[in-house]
Amino acid sequence: MRYIFIFINVFGLLEAQNFRYVPEDWYIITKPGAITAIAEDNFNLYFATENGVYRYDKAREDFQYDYTFSVQLEFPKITHFYFDSYRDYFWMVHGQGISFKSSVSTNWRDMSLINSGIFSIYEIGDIGSSPEYFWIRSGAEFIPFDPFSGLPADWEDAQNEVDFIDWGHSSQGNAGYELEISKYSIEGDWTVGLHKITHKDGRTIRVTMHMEDDEGNQWFGTDSGFILKGWVHSSRLKMISIGLLSENVTEAYFDSEENWWFTDSRFKRTGQFLSFNSLYQTNHTPFISQWNEPTNQWTYYYHNESIVIENTDVNSILRIGSTMYFGTMSGLLYLDLYNRDWNIITATNGLNDSAVWDMIEHDGSIYLATSNGINEVSIINHNVIPDRDNKFDKLTQFNIYDMEADSQYLYLASDAGLLKLGWEGTEIKTLSKRDLRKIRLEDGKIMGTDGMLWTIYGYDDEEYISPNIQNFDMCGSFLWSSSGNQITLTDTITARSWDYGIEDGIPGNKIYGVNCDESWVWFLTNKGVAFYNWSKYH
Repeated sequence: MRYIFIFINVFGLLEAQNFRYVPEDWYIITKPGAITAIAEDNFNLYFATENGVYRYDKAREDFQYDYTFSVQLEFPKITHFYFDSYRDYFWMVHGQGISFKSSVSTNWRDMSLINSGIFSIYEIGDIGSSPEYFWIRSGAEFIPFDPFSGLPADWEDAQNEVDFIDWGHSSQGNAGYELEISKYSIEGDWTVGLHKITHKDGRTIRVTMHMEDDEGNQWFGTDSGFILKGWVHSSRLKMISIGLLSENVTEAYFDSEENWWFTDSRFKRTGQFLSFNSLYQTNHTPFISQWNEPTNQWTYYYHNESIVIENTDVNSILRIGSTMYFGTMSGLLYLDLYNRDWNIITATNGLNDSAVWDMIEHDGSIYLATSNGINEVSIINHNVIPDRDNKFDKLTQFNIYDMEADSQYLYLASDAGLLKLGWEGTEIKTLSKRDLRKIRLEDGKIMGTDGMLWTIYGYDDEEYISPNIQNFDMCGSFLWSSSGNQITLTDTITARSWDYGIEDGIPGNKIYGVNCDESWVWFLTNKGVAFYNWSKYH
């Protein structure tokens, strides 16, 4: 879709694969990467990154990933981003070239460097504007262009405006040189150096560029996606988080306090199990990211916070009260949110196996799906409850991949098939011999996938739904499904379907999970998470 532009006559609507969206239809959370440029208009600051543009609303003092600037150009790697205040135009230099548009337009146009004397975008040091021209600095040369067409302008006509050029702020330009922050202080366990800040645990964040806004606030971009903000007549810096610090998200959980928890499981993605070694221990990427949706605040959790954190592959998440539970390949991690205290339950403490795939709360206990059957854990003292009735004894030889439950029954996706057992009693019924890896309980029936999607009504009573399905969720009569690199929505009543991809707003090309409610659907990818207000169009 690059460089093929569809003209739209309705302001605010963005052409995509399926519908003409407005920016509010999508909310994207991704890893920013390095901050490469900062621009400012009357209402917003724009922070260009390796993975798109983040908008800072000056009035609300709030950051958000900018759908308009990022998705239309397919999440470009931006090196320069500039707002021409003389004409209200935006200019962007990215991996595929130079694009520009009016602030009231949804169409990006491409600028050609032919006959300009510039042979590559990598020769561009800075971009800027004057009352009559758009400018590129390349080495010691200032090169003028027509600000509306992007065509080269005559130097003889433009040279008198050189002293009036308002240059942009890019890490590759003057804003990225002579950076010095040692005069500032910062809260927390950080030490401010000449060009970087260092945490007591060894993490180092380097400053990539500096910009002073119209109100005198100081903004510093970094190589880690963080933003440092300083104020007029102040020597204090504030560290601001604007997104994920890792790319792959295989698990997402929304708790009762309106927090989203995002994690990754390398084992789920690759089938490879890695315990910590000296090299891996130096990795300062958080393994859990917490995003409070109402306040747009981020909290990160690192593996070196506690010696009990032996593995960071998180397969499942659950919150009960002030305690968070994380099912990992090395046991059940649990976190006291009040004092940030970590503990773990492993095979040494009584689990059948330390690999915890899924968990469900029921009647004061947590039921764990492990590689060797089911364990029950008390939410009071976190002890493994002995199976005195031998309720789960027959399951210890089976790998339990997924669980669903209602008030009467527990349903298990295992390598012995789809199993059903009552909360009371010990009888285990086989509903299907299929090796299902993911199941959903819908209106008294089970939907599950073994690579193909099935509806299971009872033993030897099943219905084939669709091929090549790895992840799925049902909302009403609509089925969201993923084959690993493609998302499909199917209306099960009319059989009509829609394919969704990067052209719509999904940032990654590998889909690890899809979940929905009656209004929103969220996609877990190798480039973060995308939320889509699907009920508006279906």
